[in-house]
Amino acid sequence: MPLPINTDRRVVNVIVLCDLFPPLFGHRCCLKNEVALKDVEIGNETQIEGKGKGEEARQCFDLWSHESEHDTPKSYTLGGVMRVLLLVPLLFVPLFTHAQEPASFTDVPPTREEFVAVEDLHRRGILEGRPDGTFGPDDPVNRAEAVTIVVRAVANVRNLPDLANCFPDVQTNEWFVQTVCYAADLEWISGYPDGTFQPVRKVLKAEFLKILINAYGIDTAPLEAFRDRGLAPDAADIEQWYFPYLAYALASSMTHADTFGNLNPGSVLTRGQVALLTHRFLLYREGKRVQSLLTDTEQDIRLTFGKIDAFEIGNAEFGANRVRIMAYGASARLPEELIVKATVTLSQGLAALVEGYALVERKDFGTALSKSQEAYRLADRAEKLEESLVLYTEKIRSYSHDLAEQIRSHGG
Repeated sequence: MPLPINTDRRVVNVIVLCDLFPPLFGHRCCLKNEVALKDVEIGNETQIEGKGKGEEARQCFDLWSHESEHDTPKSYTLGGVMRVLLLVPLLFVPLFTHAQEPASFTDVPPTREEFVAVEDLHRRGILEGRPDGTFGPDDPVNRAEAVTIVVRAVANVRNLPDLANCFPDVQTNEWFVQTVCYAADLEWISGYPDGTFQPVRKVLKAEFLKILINAYGIDTAPLEAFRDRGLAPDAADIEQWYFPYLAYALASSMTHADTFGNLNPGSVLTRGQVALLTHRFLLYREGKRVQSLLTDTEQDIRLTFGKIDAFEIGNAEFGANRVRIMAYGASARLPEELIVKATVTLSQGLAALVEGYALVERKDFGTALSKSQEAYRLADRAEKLEESLVLYTEKIRSYSHDLAEQIRSHGG
């Protein structure tokens, strides 16, 4: 399967490491972390800073670290990408630069993760800075600010209706009265049980997701199909009000699990984090986040196998459910792409495998055996759709075989 390629030329001035390591990279190079992606033929046409002649020196975006409005690759991949990335020494990262417009805010330079998101949202008129030229990416966001950002993304704030008296703690002379009352009038927000809005209270991740998703009228009903399992150790309760919003955030590549497998729904958001979530949400709606979804899916597949190996079957169930949701999100955008179809099937196989392990823990050996067989068949089907997934299909088959043998050895 070819590596994801994007031929947009706006990112330039990259040192071509392909020339330095042709035996290692062959004809394709895939470099991460502030490094543009390149698809080049090794040879005399490739020159320093990517100023090659003709199509041999096409320049591409790094689709993982710096999402942009141009993040639409010609092809998509799941298996094998991470293995190439691990070979790239970190010492080369500082050699690469971005040829972009000067930063709009003095405290959000191109080296920050939020740079592209902040610049794009500023260009769209959604985010504003401060009079001193800063943005405050590390400052927490309160509820009034969060609602205002969402309203600016959806409506022309200069033409909002003259609304007031929507909450007892939102006074008519407050700068945010129109945006908050506009959101309340459209039922994007409802306030707290005591009737207040608490505008200066710091906004939590789950709260912001609900506001943003409601504002765009997103139908989260399809995500109810995944409510049979929790999403993470810190989002295990399937009855929580935020479940469909957090699930949609996974399906749209707005968020992904951290290194501990958590999703942090109760964390306080900073302005930079709000920018990232909003930017990714908009790009997904524009069909430009499928590769990011597949990359996140691959990471969670690996995490899930790690949990199985550590006998943390409960956490493996969370991981498998996230994989299913992200594969669903990719399919919702590119249902006919073979790698996407294969990833959906792979996710079903992984879920069946993990369920088999969970059933063994509950001593339901007969059903567990059926699940191990189902996982094996689904892995076969995924590989037939896309051979590049063999790393994961072989692993599912191997684990399924071992699980079946374990069950049979116990007389199941």
